[in-house]
Amino acid sequence: MRINPVQLSFYNSVVSLNKNNQRKTQTNPLYFDKGLTKDLFVSSANKGVKVSFGQDESCNRRVMNIDHSDYIAMWPSTKKRLRRLYKDFNRGLVKDVMFDPKNTKMPLQTERNMDKFIEISSKYIKYKDQPIICLGRSPKWFLNTALWMEDGIPGYKYVAFSGYWYRPSPEGMRRLPKNVPTDKEEAAYRKYLNRIQADPKTIVEHMEQTGKKTVITDYICSGKGACSFLDLMGRYADELGILEQFSKSIQIVGIGSMDYMEELNRYADEISIPQVQMPEILMPYHKNVEQTFYNMDYGVFREMLLNQNVNECRSTYYPHKMWTIYKPDKFKTGLVSDPKKIKQKVQEAGGVNKEFAHFSAPMGDLRNLMNFHILDQLSKRGLLKKFHIAKM
Repeated sequence: MRINPVQLSFYNSVVSLNKNNQRKTQTNPLYFDKGLTKDLFVSSANKGVKVSFGQDESCNRRVMNIDHSDYIAMWPSTKKRLRRLYKDFNRGLVKDVMFDPKNTKMPLQTERNMDKFIEISSKYIKYKDQPIICLGRSPKWFLNTALWMEDGIPGYKYVAFSGYWYRPSPEGMRRLPKNVPTDKEEAAYRKYLNRIQADPKTIVEHMEQTGKKTVITDYICSGKGACSFLDLMGRYADELGILEQFSKSIQIVGIGSMDYMEELNRYADEISIPQVQMPEILMPYHKNVEQTFYNMDYGVFREMLLNQNVNECRSTYYPHKMWTIYKPDKFKTGLVSDPKKIKQKVQEAGGVNKEFAHFSAPMGDLRNLMNFHILDQLSKRGLLKKFHIAKM
């Protein structure tokens, strides 16, 4: 269920009128029994991370979807109620309904961490006149925040991509043959890139027409995920005969934490600023690809990138094992009307672990409360965009 702006004032009224009734009928003031939810998940072949394809919208939800336009139209009484829900999210929570039961506290509750989070998000404003590709889930909260800011970016393109087939070694990035996508999987992913216009040809054409490079942004630590993505894009561009032009049409913007890098490499004499090492196909043109890295506060990094509840609630996990099974631009989380069809496809696919689990309503509530909290804090600081933002 989504509450459109025209419906929101009516919704607020209903909430206020039914406040006493809710207290009588809901034994838990914040959360619901995990058995009420029916989200469908498939774990990847070699990881325990789960993929959400659908959600039973008939289950009782505490917090509906909240975006910029919803917040702008929201009544003060509703904002007050949501602030309380955000602060008290952990109270009375049945923790095993969360992806990570050990880390269920809502992030960004201190003024300091929120200021530091906004500081990193605002870095993207520098690229507001360029196309921005959000590679996978990691930068999504930061880009959403930049989208909602008064002088923020006008939009960005989310490209689902998870996993890797490169790994760092003393000699540089090493390709892992067993992890490489099959021809069938890669063909499916190329069709996906074409559909959402994030393919090499579109990127090169935009550069030729406007002189603006496309920003590819990701969380960078080892760079193995971004290297794998560039390998796929580079080989695609090479087949199109535009490899060199492609290398001149992109730049990399990484976010991450140097403190975390030092923690991972405690005995290293020196820690280098993280960069994406180019795959073999792009090595001859590596000087064409400008790279920038923004170091964030470690507290924000822990709350927004290491916290798997925050990570798992934001968008689709999409490793190459899933590329032939569903289309993330069509089967988005919570929008699949018949999850059984996905289950049938998974069962027909080879090499995919057919393990299913339930996804709880509080995970969706976490995402929506995060949206509200960021919007609310931007408004408090006088940074929130005042007009409606069109959907991407």
